[in-house]
Amino acid sequence: MTIKVAVSGIPRGLQNPRPDGNWLTEEHMDRIRAVSRDVELVEVPAHKVRGVGGFEVVLAEGGNRTHYPGELDWEDYQRFFTPDLKWVQLCSTGFSDNITPEVLDGRVTLTNSPGLHTVPIAESVAAAMLNHAKRLGQRRVDQANREWRRLSCDELQGSTVLLIGVGNIGSRVASICKALGMKVIGTRRRPEPLHNVDLIFPASDLRTRLGEADYVVVAAPFTPKTENLLGEPEFRAMKATAYFINVARGRIVHEPSLLRALTEHWIAGAYLDAFETEPLPRESPLWALDNVFLVPHDSHSSPHIGDRVVEIFAENLERYVRGEPLLHVCDPRRGY
Repeated sequence: MTIKVAVSGIPRGLQNPRPDGNWLTEEHMDRIRAVSRDVELVEVPAHKVRGVGGFEVVLAEGGNRTHYPGELDWEDYQRFFTPDLKWVQLCSTGFSDNITPEVLDGRVTLTNSPGLHTVPIAESVAAAMLNHAKRLGQRRVDQANREWRRLSCDELQGSTVLLIGVGNIGSRVASICKALGMKVIGTRRRPEPLHNVDLIFPASDLRTRLGEADYVVVAAPFTPKTENLLGEPEFRAMKATAYFINVARGRIVHEPSLLRALTEHWIAGAYLDAFETEPLPRESPLWALDNVFLVPHDSHSSPHIGDRVVEIFAENLERYVRGEPLLHVCDPRRGY
């Protein structure tokens, strides 16, 4: 029996997609078709979804509240949800915007791609900490001004990093931080001992622990429980020298409180890769703050994204063909 598979939407962070709005390479197509001779693979550019139908499986990017070029918008994402659809594999980890009635009632299985962006995001976090400690931004300013000036810089060794969320990304950040000689503490839904983490504690203890951290890194999934997890009390609990890094979702942070913390110097600064509204409006005061390093939600950019997506999908497709339970099934009620 033919299994019609659609691939639609360019994975976020993928480099050099094709001009026609698709992104699979010949090697990617061969890998997917090698799963079964019953697989009929069709590429559907995100801007040409209208009128398509009959797909049993969709590998999709998009369908989010924030729409990026090359991705499916919400309406086109929904067009794939015909009576034939059985499974949607997302090219991302977060799925809070991808839940439909069909997913909620179990007619369609939704799976995500945990670990897809782990390496590039963890490296971006390390770069953010080093950039802050070594004052690389000021070095560039001095170079542009041809100013020969020595700066007082810091070391990461001996500093404490607090990870809000020690999942795939948090664990990778922890391994890098331990290699740099840092103390690593963090929150996790089940506070059990973890490799490379000196102390794990529940989120309910977060406010009392924030004052220990030199670096606070948000790497938790966005769920109803993590929405506005960080507000004025949390930022006031941080050291005045603390550096804040968000590589998760903007809505985990109460942005007005963050803005006050930065402008009134409750904390030293921030590396921000996620915002309440994306793209960040041009009138946002965050653009003008010299203690903020702004990134347009692409700390995950990597030349290896496509290969990783296809391998995750192909492994799950093999399970689907054999009638085995799929990996990384999303629970829309729990949010992960």
